[in-house]
Amino acid sequence: MADTRTEPRTYQDAPVELPLRMESDPEPVKDCPGCVEVANVRTRAYATGDLTTVTDCNVIIRRHPIGHS
Repeated sequence: MADTRTEPRTYQDAPVELPLRMESDPEPVKDCPGCVEVANVRTRAYATGDLTTVTDCNVIIRRHPIGHS
């Protein structure tokens, strides 16, 4: 019977390069109090360097327009 084992790899795969997305921040709906509040939180987060909260606010604003039309 033939030996079918392979030698263990001792090196890493090349890194995966993801595209850098340079989208602008979504615009809140002007007359919606919820959108305005999230936009205000985003502004304060930018001012303090809290980019995690900025990203969270952007996701909320992008998903929130459902029901505005």
